[in-house]
Amino acid sequence: MAKSGWWIGGLIALMVACPAAQAQVTLPQPPVPVVDLAEQLTPSQRQQLSDKVSALEKNSGFKVRVLTQKMNSPGRAVRSYWGLDDRSILVVLNVLENNPLDFNVGLDVRQKLPRVFWQELQGRYGNQFYVQDNGRARALMEAINAIDVSIRQGGRASVPGIPREHWLFTFVLSICGGLVAGFASHGREGEFFSWKGFLISSPMWFILFIAFGLGPVLTRTSDLALIAQNFGGFFAGGLTGFLIPTPKRERRDPNLSES
Repeated sequence: MAKSGWWIGGLIALMVACPAAQAQVTLPQPPVPVVDLAEQLTPSQRQQLSDKVSALEKNSGFKVRVLTQKMNSPGRAVRSYWGLDDRSILVVLNVLENNPLDFNVGLDVRQKLPRVFWQELQGRYGNQFYVQDNGRARALMEAINAIDVSIRQGGRASVPGIPREHWLFTFVLSICGGLVAGFASHGREGEFFSWKGFLISSPMWFILFIAFGLGPVLTRTSDLALIAQNFGGFFAGGLTGFLIPTPKRERRDPNLSES
Protein backbone atom coordinates (compact mmCIF):
# COMPACT_ATOMS: atom_id res chain seq x y z
CA MET A 1 0.00 0.00 0.00
CA ALA A 2 2.88 2.35 0.84
CA LYS A 3 4.42 1.70 -2.53
CA SER A 4 1.46 3.22 -4.33
CA GLY A 5 0.63 5.90 -1.79
CA TRP A 6 2.53 8.62 -3.64
CA TRP A 7 -0.05 8.53 -6.42
CA ILE A 8 -3.03 9.50 -4.29
CA GLY A 9 -2.31 13.21 -3.90
CA GLY A 10 -1.01 13.62 -7.43
CA LEU A 11 -3.85 11.93 -9.24
CA ILE A 12 -6.41 13.95 -7.30
CA ALA A 13 -5.14 17.00 -9.20
CA LEU A 14 -5.82 15.20 -12.47
CA MET A 15 -9.28 14.10 -11.42
CA VAL A 16 -10.45 17.37 -9.88
CA ALA A 17 -9.63 19.33 -13.05
CA CYS A 18 -12.73 17.97 -14.76
CA PRO A 19 -14.05 14.73 -13.25
CA ALA A 20 -17.00 14.52 -15.63
CA ALA A 21 -14.73 14.60 -18.65
CA GLN A 22 -12.37 11.81 -17.62
CA ALA A 23 -14.26 9.09 -19.45
CA GLN A 24 -14.31 11.12 -22.66
CA VAL A 25 -10.50 11.30 -22.98
CA THR A 26 -9.00 9.01 -25.59
CA LEU A 27 -5.32 8.45 -25.02
CA PRO A 28 -3.07 7.76 -28.04
CA GLN A 29 -2.35 4.16 -28.92
CA PRO A 30 0.24 2.77 -28.75
CA PRO A 31 1.31 4.72 -25.65
CA VAL A 32 3.55 7.72 -26.27
CA PRO A 33 5.69 9.43 -23.56
CA VAL A 34 4.20 12.90 -24.17
CA VAL A 35 0.42 13.36 -24.30
CA ASP A 36 -0.45 16.93 -25.26
CA LEU A 37 -4.21 17.10 -24.67
CA ALA A 38 -4.08 20.89 -24.22
CA GLU A 39 -2.13 21.35 -27.47
CA GLN A 40 0.56 23.48 -25.87
CA LEU A 41 3.51 22.02 -27.77
CA THR A 42 4.56 22.22 -31.39
CA PRO A 43 5.29 18.92 -33.18
CA SER A 44 9.03 19.58 -32.91
CA GLN A 45 8.75 20.28 -29.17
CA ARG A 46 6.77 17.08 -28.61
CA GLN A 47 9.39 15.11 -30.52
CA GLN A 48 12.21 16.74 -28.60
CA LEU A 49 10.62 15.93 -25.26
CA SER A 50 9.83 12.37 -26.36
CA ASP A 51 13.42 11.78 -27.44
CA LYS A 52 14.80 13.23 -24.21
CA VAL A 53 12.65 11.21 -21.80
CA SER A 54 13.09 8.02 -23.84
CA ALA A 55 16.87 8.39 -23.76
CA LEU A 56 16.77 9.11 -20.03
CA GLU A 57 14.71 6.00 -19.36
CA LYS A 58 17.06 3.88 -21.43
CA ASN A 59 20.17 5.19 -19.67
CA SER A 60 18.93 5.49 -16.09
CA GLY A 61 15.84 3.30 -15.74
CA PHE A 62 13.75 6.25 -14.52
CA LYS A 63 10.56 6.83 -16.46
CA VAL A 64 9.44 10.40 -17.14
CA ARG A 65 6.02 10.99 -18.69
CA VAL A 66 4.44 14.29 -19.67
CA LEU A 67 0.77 15.25 -19.75
CA THR A 68 -0.80 18.58 -20.66
CA GLN A 69 -4.48 19.03 -19.97
CA LYS A 70 -7.17 21.68 -20.14
CA MET A 71 -10.80 20.73 -19.59
CA ASN A 72 -10.46 16.99 -20.11
CA SER A 73 -8.43 14.89 -17.70
CA PRO A 74 -7.60 11.16 -18.00
CA GLY A 75 -7.35 10.91 -14.19
CA ARG A 76 -6.27 7.50 -12.88
CA ALA A 77 -6.12 6.11 -16.41
CA VAL A 78 -2.59 7.50 -16.85
CA ARG A 79 -1.23 5.04 -14.29
CA SER A 80 -2.14 1.94 -16.26
CA TYR A 81 -1.63 3.69 -19.60
CA TRP A 82 2.04 4.38 -18.87
CA GLY A 83 2.66 1.64 -16.30
CA LEU A 84 3.76 4.18 -13.72
CA ASP A 85 5.59 2.82 -10.70
CA ASP A 86 8.08 3.83 -7.98
CA ARG A 87 10.70 4.74 -10.58
CA SER A 88 8.36 7.03 -12.50
CA ILE A 89 7.91 10.79 -12.73
CA LEU A 90 4.69 12.29 -14.03
CA VAL A 91 4.91 15.93 -15.13
CA VAL A 92 1.51 17.59 -15.51
CA LEU A 93 0.86 20.93 -17.17
CA ASN A 94 -2.65 22.19 -16.39
CA VAL A 95 -3.33 25.30 -18.45
CA LEU A 96 -6.28 26.31 -16.25
CA GLU A 97 -3.97 26.96 -13.28
CA ASN A 98 -1.96 30.11 -12.63
CA ASN A 99 0.89 27.90 -11.44
CA PRO A 100 0.45 25.19 -14.06
CA LEU A 101 3.21 22.67 -13.32
CA ASP A 102 2.73 19.71 -11.03
CA PHE A 103 5.04 16.76 -10.36
CA ASN A 104 4.10 13.30 -9.08
CA VAL A 105 7.08 11.10 -8.30
CA GLY A 106 7.69 7.57 -7.10
CA LEU A 107 9.41 6.59 -3.87
CA ASP A 108 12.61 5.49 -5.61
CA VAL A 109 12.80 8.83 -7.36
CA ARG A 110 12.63 10.70 -4.07
CA GLN A 111 15.83 9.01 -2.98
CA LYS A 112 17.59 10.75 -5.86
CA LEU A 113 15.56 13.96 -6.01
CA PRO A 114 14.07 14.85 -2.60
CA ARG A 115 11.01 16.95 -1.88
CA VAL A 116 12.99 20.21 -1.73
CA PHE A 117 14.11 19.67 -5.33
CA TRP A 118 10.52 19.47 -6.58
CA GLN A 119 9.48 22.47 -4.52
CA GLU A 120 12.28 24.55 -6.02
CA LEU A 121 11.57 23.24 -9.52
CA GLN A 122 7.91 24.19 -9.25
CA GLY A 123 8.77 27.57 -7.78
CA ARG A 124 11.27 28.38 -10.52
CA TYR A 125 9.47 27.25 -13.68
CA GLY A 126 5.90 26.73 -12.49
CA ASN A 127 5.22 30.16 -11.05
CA GLN A 128 2.84 32.46 -12.91
CA PHE A 129 5.45 35.17 -13.46
CA TYR A 130 7.83 32.82 -15.28
CA VAL A 131 4.94 31.44 -17.33
CA GLN A 132 3.74 34.93 -18.24
CA ASP A 133 7.21 35.96 -19.40
CA ASN A 134 8.23 32.76 -21.17
CA GLY A 135 5.08 30.76 -21.96
CA ARG A 136 3.84 27.37 -20.78
CA ALA A 137 5.76 25.38 -23.37
CA ARG A 138 9.06 26.94 -22.32
CA ALA A 139 8.28 26.32 -18.65
CA LEU A 140 7.58 22.66 -19.40
CA MET A 141 10.70 22.23 -21.55
CA GLU A 142 12.96 23.81 -18.92
CA ALA A 143 11.49 21.68 -16.15
CA ILE A 144 12.11 18.48 -18.14
CA ASN A 145 15.67 19.61 -18.91
CA ALA A 146 16.31 20.17 -15.20
CA ILE A 147 14.97 16.71 -14.33
CA ASP A 148 17.06 15.12 -17.08
CA VAL A 149 20.30 16.80 -15.96
CA SER A 150 19.69 16.06 -12.28
CA ILE A 151 19.02 12.35 -12.79
CA ARG A 152 22.02 11.98 -15.10
CA GLN A 153 24.18 13.55 -12.38
CA GLY A 154 23.06 10.83 -9.98
CA GLY A 155 20.59 12.98 -8.09
CA ARG A 156 20.74 16.33 -6.33
CA ALA A 157 18.86 18.40 -3.77
CA SER A 158 18.79 21.64 -5.77
CA VAL A 159 17.70 22.52 -9.28
CA PRO A 160 20.64 23.04 -11.67
CA GLY A 161 21.23 26.58 -12.87
CA ILE A 162 20.64 29.77 -10.95
CA PRO A 163 18.23 32.58 -11.93
CA ARG A 164 19.87 35.97 -12.42
CA GLU A 165 17.92 37.62 -9.60
CA HIS A 166 19.01 34.84 -7.24
CA TRP A 167 22.64 35.21 -8.31
CA LEU A 168 22.51 38.99 -7.78
CA PHE A 169 21.34 38.35 -4.23
CA THR A 170 24.30 36.01 -3.60
CA PHE A 171 26.64 38.57 -5.18
CA VAL A 172 25.45 41.32 -2.81
CA LEU A 173 25.90 38.99 0.18
CA SER A 174 29.44 38.16 -1.00
CA ILE A 175 30.24 41.89 -1.06
CA CYS A 176 28.78 42.29 2.43
CA GLY A 177 30.93 39.42 3.68
CA GLY A 178 33.99 41.14 2.24
CA LEU A 179 33.06 44.44 3.91
CA VAL A 180 32.83 42.72 7.29
CA ALA A 181 36.15 40.92 6.82
CA GLY A 182 37.93 44.04 5.59
CA PHE A 183 36.63 46.36 8.28
CA ALA A 184 37.48 43.84 11.02
CA SER A 185 41.03 43.53 9.68
CA HIS A 186 42.06 47.13 10.41
CA GLY A 187 45.47 47.22 12.05
CA ARG A 188 45.69 48.39 15.64
CA GLU A 189 48.55 49.88 17.58
CA GLY A 190 50.88 50.23 14.63
CA GLU A 191 49.76 47.07 12.80
CA PHE A 192 48.94 47.32 9.11
CA PHE A 193 46.68 44.24 9.08
CA SER A 194 45.00 42.54 12.02
CA TRP A 195 44.85 38.76 11.58
CA LYS A 196 43.22 38.56 14.99
CA GLY A 197 40.34 40.78 13.88
CA PHE A 198 40.06 38.88 10.61
CA LEU A 199 39.76 35.54 12.41
CA ILE A 200 37.45 36.78 15.16
CA SER A 201 35.02 38.12 12.55
CA SER A 202 35.21 34.94 10.45
CA PRO A 203 31.88 33.45 11.62
CA MET A 204 30.04 36.50 10.31
CA TRP A 205 31.80 36.94 6.96
CA PHE A 206 31.92 33.18 6.42
CA ILE A 207 28.13 32.94 6.70
CA LEU A 208 27.62 35.90 4.37
CA PHE A 209 30.18 34.88 1.75
CA ILE A 210 30.28 31.08 1.85
CA ALA A 211 26.91 29.96 3.19
CA PHE A 212 24.67 32.54 1.52
CA GLY A 213 26.92 33.95 -1.20
CA LEU A 214 29.19 31.42 -2.87
CA GLY A 215 27.48 28.26 -1.60
CA PRO A 216 24.19 28.54 -3.52
CA VAL A 217 26.13 29.29 -6.71
CA LEU A 218 28.42 26.25 -6.37
CA THR A 219 25.51 23.89 -5.69
CA ARG A 220 23.52 25.05 -8.72
CA THR A 221 26.00 25.81 -11.46
CA SER A 222 29.55 25.19 -12.66
CA ASP A 223 29.67 28.52 -14.49
CA LEU A 224 33.18 29.78 -13.66
CA ALA A 225 32.26 33.34 -14.58
CA LEU A 226 29.58 33.53 -11.89
CA ILE A 227 31.86 31.90 -9.32
CA ALA A 228 34.70 34.29 -10.18
CA GLN A 229 32.38 37.28 -9.87
CA ASN A 230 31.34 36.21 -6.37
CA PHE A 231 34.99 35.92 -5.36
CA GLY A 232 35.62 39.30 -6.95
CA GLY A 233 32.72 40.82 -5.02
CA PHE A 234 34.11 39.44 -1.76
CA PHE A 235 37.61 40.79 -2.38
CA ALA A 236 36.29 44.14 -3.60
CA GLY A 237 34.13 44.43 -0.50
CA GLY A 238 37.10 43.41 1.65
CA LEU A 239 39.34 46.07 0.15
CA THR A 240 36.65 48.72 0.55
CA GLY A 241 36.06 47.75 4.16
CA PHE A 242 39.78 47.73 4.87
CA LEU A 243 40.23 51.22 3.42
CA ILE A 244 37.33 52.75 5.36
CA PRO A 245 38.94 55.02 7.96
CA THR A 246 38.23 54.25 11.59
CA PRO A 247 37.90 56.90 14.29
CA LYS A 248 41.10 57.37 16.22
CA ARG A 249 41.00 57.04 19.96
CA GLU A 250 41.90 60.22 21.76
CA ARG A 251 45.05 59.77 23.76
CA ARG A 252 45.48 61.79 26.89
CA ASP A 253 48.72 63.19 28.06
CA PRO A 254 49.29 61.68 31.50
CA ASN A 255 51.11 64.86 32.59
CA LEU A 256 47.95 66.94 32.09
CA SER A 257 45.45 67.04 34.86
CA GLU A 258 41.78 67.47 34.42
CA SER A 259 40.58 70.99 35.10
